[in-house]
Amino acid sequence: MLGFSWAGSEYAWSSPIILGLFALALCVGCVFVLYETIVQREGGQPIIEPSLFRNGIFTISTIATVIFSMALFGSTFFIPLFVQGVVGTTATSSGLVLTPLMLTSVVGSVISGQLVARTGRYKWAAISGMLIGIAGSWLLMRLDINASDSDVLLAMIMLGLGMGTSMSLYTLIVQNALPHKIGQATSSLIFFRSIGGTIALAAMGSVMNASYLPAFHSALPDANKEVLPAGTLHFFDNPQILLSEQMQSRVHAGLSALGPAGQDLYIQLMQAVKIGLTQGIHQIFLLCTLLLCAGLLVVVFLKEIPLRGKKTTEKPEPLHL
Repeated sequence: MLGFSWAGSEYAWSSPIILGLFALALCVGCVFVLYETIVQREGGQPIIEPSLFRNGIFTISTIATVIFSMALFGSTFFIPLFVQGVVGTTATSSGLVLTPLMLTSVVGSVISGQLVARTGRYKWAAISGMLIGIAGSWLLMRLDINASDSDVLLAMIMLGLGMGTSMSLYTLIVQNALPHKIGQATSSLIFFRSIGGTIALAAMGSVMNASYLPAFHSALPDANKEVLPAGTLHFFDNPQILLSEQMQSRVHAGLSALGPAGQDLYIQLMQAVKIGLTQGIHQIFLLCTLLLCAGLLVVVFLKEIPLRGKKTTEKPEPLHL
């Protein structure tokens, strides 16, 4: 987590500190897996049973869940920032923009659950959820500085349907594949889902910060940089200035001393911030789309077995006394 949080912002991705943190995490992870294996062999109760991954359905479901949660958390976290910073809505409205996603996810979950229960098949739902999620992520990727609330709303509806169709499905799949280890399988799946989302937020935050600054400086002409008062440009190192009226007021007051030229310069600065923020969030949406495409390839290899407890439509044979 620390490596993903610092990479691209505090230190370069290839710096010794970042590579050392990732190497340390890998070593500790290997030790943890080895310890859990020994505990299970001795008849203990490991936190995560390594034997669960011998089941191909559990392994594929876990990988797909991690990928989907990374794309989902990465998208939903930065959508309010895009709506408030680029589209220009209020903080309250930017929070409410996620409401269509939540509502459509419930609808998608109910519909897919009913169809899976009736057909006894789940692989089609897993593939469909990934495809709908890819469509929603692609719509997010198309958002630019001229995007409107309706553009964001359409992307939210598609992403919510994909989320509802897929996210709850994998819990059913692993419970069906491991009926004697329902507790371990379910808790492990939820654990990896949380880990995927947490890592995604840290990594994508670094990606956005690394993409924002070059885009901001590229959108601002060099002539404007030369006439700026000393220290003014430092306020724009973080796109959060779009969300802070206090910081905007301070910058505007400082540039007002330049007269009408300062007013025009302030407008150009804020426009450059929006362009940089749009480019940074675009990179995140692009990454989410690629993740979901990788998830679709993983789901293709998901093995389908009959659902346990599926009611049969055959009539019972009569009893002969």
